[in-house]
Amino acid sequence: MLGSLLPLIEKEIKDLLRDPRIYIGLLAPILIMPIIGLVISSAMQSSIEMISREGVKVAVIDLDRTFTSREFMGFIRSLGLNVSEFPSLKVEDAIEELKGSDTRILMVVPNGFESNVTSFRKAQVYVFFIIKSTGLSSIGIFSVVENVLNAYSKALVESFISSKSPEVNPEDVLNPLTTVSYTVVKDRILKVSPGVLFNQFFMSSGIIVPIVLMLVSTSVAQIAATATAVENEEKTLETLLTLPISRYSILMGKLIGSAVVAMLGTVLFIIGLIVYFQSIFSSPIIAGEDLSISLELPTASFESYAMLFVSLLIAIFFATSLGVIIGALSSDVRISGSLVGFVQIPIMVPMFMAIYGDVRALPLALQLFIYALPPSYPMLIAQSMFFSELPFEVALGIPYSAAFTVFLVYLTSKLLVPEKLLSLQHKLLMRRMKSKTMP
Repeated sequence: MLGSLLPLIEKEIKDLLRDPRIYIGLLAPILIMPIIGLVISSAMQSSIEMISREGVKVAVIDLDRTFTSREFMGFIRSLGLNVSEFPSLKVEDAIEELKGSDTRILMVVPNGFESNVTSFRKAQVYVFFIIKSTGLSSIGIFSVVENVLNAYSKALVESFISSKSPEVNPEDVLNPLTTVSYTVVKDRILKVSPGVLFNQFFMSSGIIVPIVLMLVSTSVAQIAATATAVENEEKTLETLLTLPISRYSILMGKLIGSAVVAMLGTVLFIIGLIVYFQSIFSSPIIAGEDLSISLELPTASFESYAMLFVSLLIAIFFATSLGVIIGALSSDVRISGSLVGFVQIPIMVPMFMAIYGDVRALPLALQLFIYALPPSYPMLIAQSMFFSELPFEVALGIPYSAAFTVFLVYLTSKLLVPEKLLSLQHKLLMRRMKSKTMP
């Protein structure tokens, strides 16, 4: 069997690599992802440079005109805000004037500001954010202003405490409770906050891994559907089925050949994704002192990696079988392209569940639906392999998904009969034409 299978696999890979339409899907990610990352990082960098060079421009209307209000303007100016004082205009007139300038922040210091501050009452400053765009630069400007105002508020509190109780450290009053956080990962206790841990590893383990696994399965299905539909267009599939070769060998050749090419596309996509994230997150992130999470975290066991590989292999064959079925039922590539979107449903549902939810927290019916899909298991394994023991459902799910995939492959091989294919293709084509003619 292996002797007859190798030429079929070789033929399938060569046919796929000769088709220029395949290269669009293979090369697009490695070209598009770095370009997107470069554009986003350049825009962010230019916004940061503009703010650093010119400062955040703020217009201030000082209605109080006291020593404390002038001290307030000096404080925010010392923290990098480019402050320009407006005459005592009406707020509406000042906003209209600022709409034609590049100043987006208007602060109004009301009457009674100094009296409230000196009598230890709550003082107010009115801040008007003039929205001119919803880009990252606008968000950054507004965040800078809010941080400066929070710093002034903290400075006021410290001065109040020092004036009333000089012997008291203001920092101890502002932060009377010190929390030391620990995170338990498997059998290890790490002196690190869970928030820091998840911020560092959620992107890689919680988002990127499910997305990559989803793209592997989706790419396999699309490639298999396109290749089979092309053979239908060129009538080579019918010729191949008339040869003295078992339909199972023909199907396995298509499955393995499509999987090899899809894995090549996945490698190229991962390279593009790495370049993308390096361009976006090029600056180092300081998580805190005495923190070396990458060295302290336990690694996944060999059994976890083995189960991830086996489950991914099963998911690939499952998706490829669906792609071959769609391609075989499609008389041309256009019909195949319109139908292949249905294959993504059983692949994307587990991906979103792995990213945003916990399968065990779902109702029983939804749990059974997730566990019934073979692409769920590599995502469930990747989600828990570094931080906890693999779920018991995974140990049962891998044999189940293997049996289900073998059954699907068997059904697909039974479908590869010229008479059945022609009959089913004709029915689908007639339904498609009928739906187009209906008003």
